Amino acid sequence: FWERMKANLNPFLYVLPIDGLMYRMLDDGAKEYIANKFMTHVTESVIFCRDGTESDRYYLGPPRFFMAGSGMIVHPLGTDEAIWVKRPNDGLQHIMVVPPSLPNRCSKIPRPPNAYILYRKDRHRLLKASRPDIHNNDISRILGRAWNKESAEIRLKYKLRADEIKQALIEKHPDYKYRPRRSIDKRRRAA
Repeated sequence: FWERMKANLNPFLYVLPIDGLMYRMLDDGAKEYIANKFMTHVTESVIFCRDGTESDRYYLGPPRFFMAGSGMIVHPLGTDEAIWVKRPNDGLQHIMVVPPSLPNRCSKIPRPPNAYILYRKDRHRLLKASRPDIHNNDISRILGRAWNKESAEIRLKYKLRADEIKQALIEKHPDYKYRPRRSIDKRRRAA
């Protein structure tokens, strides 16, 4: 099945349409295999989602493409299935009320993520979607082994992303310095 799909890949293809009947014939292992192969093609995390526009088809692609424009992903209660739908165009303007933030001198600046943390974040959702009953400890072990086996090219991609995030944080907060918790704080937090 993947060999047939691979023939249609090109550098501009980021969302792969899959016939509904074909998708339902795939077992979880086949879906995971196809997702991993396609993830290598697009070099970012991907998800399967059903077309919610009354077509019998599924899509495989990065979540950002499903959220772009007038699209959105919904998860009906009682199911793990992601469904792509068009946002309702009800003619109303939607606003979000944000309470004014009070200046907080003690606000903690989060530590910038390293390359592995970014890699794990990208792949965590895919692994959880393919195996919903898996525990976080197992996900960490699996992704840790996968990270160690990744090519230098992939690792460099995440290293560069981590460096960009760190640089942006330093530009925004020039006085930032990582300060690990003291052991007494750790004990107090654990209690």
